[in-house]
Amino acid sequence: MITNQPIASIAWQPRAVFALLFGYLALFGVLIGGQGVLWAEIIGALQLSKSMFGLVQLASPILSVVLLVAGAQLAHWLGKKSLAIVGLALLAVSQLALAEAGGLALLLGALLLSGAGNALLETAANSATLDWEHATGRSVMNLMHAGFSAGAVLGAFAAGLLLGQGWRYPAVLTLLALLCMLLLLISLPVRFPPAESGDGAGLGPADTLRLLLGMPVMLALAVVCVLGVIGESVSNLWSVIYLHGLGADALLGGATFALFNGAMFAGRLANSWVVARWGARASLLASGLGLVLANVLLLPGILALAIAGFALMGLSVAGIVPTVLTAGARLAPGRSAAVAGGIMALAYTGFVICPPITGLVADLVSLRAALLIVGASGIAILVLACRLPPSR
Repeated sequence: MITNQPIASIAWQPRAVFALLFGYLALFGVLIGGQGVLWAEIIGALQLSKSMFGLVQLASPILSVVLLVAGAQLAHWLGKKSLAIVGLALLAVSQLALAEAGGLALLLGALLLSGAGNALLETAANSATLDWEHATGRSVMNLMHAGFSAGAVLGAFAAGLLLGQGWRYPAVLTLLALLCMLLLLISLPVRFPPAESGDGAGLGPADTLRLLLGMPVMLALAVVCVLGVIGESVSNLWSVIYLHGLGADALLGGATFALFNGAMFAGRLANSWVVARWGARASLLASGLGLVLANVLLLPGILALAIAGFALMGLSVAGIVPTVLTAGARLAPGRSAAVAGGIMALAYTGFVICPPITGLVADLVSLRAALLIVGASGIAILVLACRLPPSR
């Protein structure tokens, strides 16, 4: 078991830890990017309707929410490194299970494994990054999440290329599972940054929720995070499917998904400067406005405009999650695991809400109409960000 010891009593290597934590976020991106391209193939192979696909996508984030809320207590009991290792193992198994899924029940099981792995690794990676920031005095959360975007570009391009070369989606998923196991092995000798004294102690799920709900500014930040991940969810699950309906082939769909994540990478690098110069409020206002404009580009159903719309969406959502996490940690010093797990648990609500609503509206009306949820989330972010103190 990995214990949380005072900073002064433990030797660790900041550069090695930074590289490993960056690798975790990059792996997340590779998995999301690869699967984003593969979902159209999986839907076709399993003969799922859009509404059913959206419904089964609930399984992963619902389980993730439960485990993220408990993340502070789990991190205190087991240690963040242990959480990361277990999360990587579950993600590897989930990729193999998805590769073998021949029906709805096996697909649901694979998504549940993925949800558990995502939650544990997400809690470990984000809270350990907050510990790294506290120990070094440097702000790197936006840069870490840029690693996610870079990984998603790589995953989307690689998956699209492999499909274009004749690979079947189970083979691509097996390759993703091997990447998870490789990072697990790399993690074993690395010592994580120590948590602040008492981090996670006495913070069960109910205490974590009280920490968030009892502070109006923290709650506003968490809701903004929920709204921000709606844009990510739409792009991750529906961008390739939407473009396919507009006439794009698998390679163009994969390239556009990579463009979305490339825009997120650039946006997160730029957002570090925006937050440092003008603060979190200005960053979030720009994100909300960008989402509204992205929705305007998506709605005409013109392929070129849709590609531009997904690129602008990537720029717009890029800074929301890392900005909210760092701002939340400043509101509750010494509670990195609770802040990371609690805020991300509420953020995953966006992944719970978005897929079934989008799928249902797509079946009843059209996927183009369902994408209005992106513009609605942008308007809500603008309203909430206006209420934040300028220094946040």
